[in-house]
Amino acid sequence: MTDRADNALGQTYRFILDPGEDPLIRELLLDAEGKAADLVRMYRECFQAEPTPAHHALRRLRDAGHLIGPIITHNFDALPARVSLDEAFVRWYDQKIPPVPTPQQARALLVIGLHADRRAVQARARERGLKIFYVDPEGLIENGEFRSYPIEGARKGDIVVKSAAVPALTRLLRLLNLQENPPRPA
Repeated sequence: MTDRADNALGQTYRFILDPGEDPLIRELLLDAEGKAADLVRMYRECFQAEPTPAHHALRRLRDAGHLIGPIITHNFDALPARVSLDEAFVRWYDQKIPPVPTPQQARALLVIGLHADRRAVQARARERGLKIFYVDPEGLIENGEFRSYPIEGARKGDIVVKSAAVPALTRLLRLLNLQENPPRPA
């Protein structure tokens, strides 16, 4: 059993490797109906979720030839796939990041968001000489308050765009003249 904690976030959860310590079986036996509903809720929300403007922006970048390779994600909602993007799913039970495919023609790695241990992916990209671009607000809302959560692992020469994904990718589309054409008035 390992307690996963960090130095910035107040909400941490125990990561349990020992089945004897895992409360799931006890919770299922004591409140099977309630626990089943709790387990189903997360999957239901994934199935009902819709791709965000950020997913559509990534698709547009891919279609224009600016994005190659799969979207590397630890999310299991399949939102990138719902906009026809390839995914490389990297969340494993032990939280280790497996090797991910990096196309030979890649010149950079675009890292969006803060909810993953991206250091292993970054290290592999750097070994290949790829430039690292971060899009990250360097914080998150926790219990209604913004908490600073600076990027770990950024190095000299990396590009950091301190922004949420949607505004940053929308601006990138504008700069590349890839934004959607607004509807013309009748």
